[in-house]
Amino acid sequence: MLTPFDDDDRVDLPRTRQLVDFLLDHGVHGLMVGGTTGEGMLLSLEEREHLCEAVVEHVGGRAPIIAHTGCIGTADTLRLTRHAASAGATAAAMIVPYFYSFDVVSLLGHYLTVAASVPDFPLFIYAFPDNARNDIGPDLLQKLRTEAPNILGVKSTNRELIRFQEYIEVGGEGFLAFNGVDGLMLPALALGADGQVSGNANVFPEVFRELYEAFVQGDMERARDQQRLVNHIRRAFRDGRHPSYLKAGLALRGIPAGRVRKPMRELTSQEADQLTHDLRALGLV
Repeated sequence: MLTPFDDDDRVDLPRTRQLVDFLLDHGVHGLMVGGTTGEGMLLSLEEREHLCEAVVEHVGGRAPIIAHTGCIGTADTLRLTRHAASAGATAAAMIVPYFYSFDVVSLLGHYLTVAASVPDFPLFIYAFPDNARNDIGPDLLQKLRTEAPNILGVKSTNRELIRFQEYIEVGGEGFLAFNGVDGLMLPALALGADGQVSGNANVFPEVFRELYEAFVQGDMERARDQQRLVNHIRRAFRDGRHPSYLKAGLALRGIPAGRVRKPMRELTSQEADQLTHDLRALGLV
């Protein structure tokens, strides 16, 4: 889920609530708050806590909420994860500690420390090696699952489907695997993914929902058609890596999603015009 900011660079909670309603009204099954698309790493700890509280309160039990609580350090991850549990989130997802190169022993200790602090709260490992620099291998995931029963699954943003399949194989009974690469949504579902965590779906949630429903219903022709449409959407939004594209796309649908936080930048007029042209050509706006 995106995080709207106002003209003074503050989290815009009224627009956040409006976005929540838009997404739920268009059939998403759950929300992930404060993640990569939500510019979570550009928020202070206090802002991340307030954002989590606001979304939990506004959702009011209408859908599950995964709060992203991962930080570069263990102490801050502990703080945000405990807060998410007390605030009423359904679960927390934690990005692999980033920037520095951490070995397997360090990552194991990090996640086991956090998991032990909230033993009854469901947790997801958020594996995003391109951005985090560090990765979670299948052996490490298996060890985490064995030693921390509340680590229930993984959110994998990795173009290597072999790795995704390895996660499912070592996850065991009750394991939940969510894919984060929109271009691989259908292949991931075919391998056993339980769902898709998508930044691009902020703007066109119904397209992603329809792909999922077509797959579940066994209508592979419709599912492939929807995957092709998802791929066009990805390209129009530069694969969701720049939240300014997504916020501009929402504005075209009449949902004001605010600004991005610096050093993120807004779209140029030329970029905005191209985006409008691309989405109109697809018949989406």
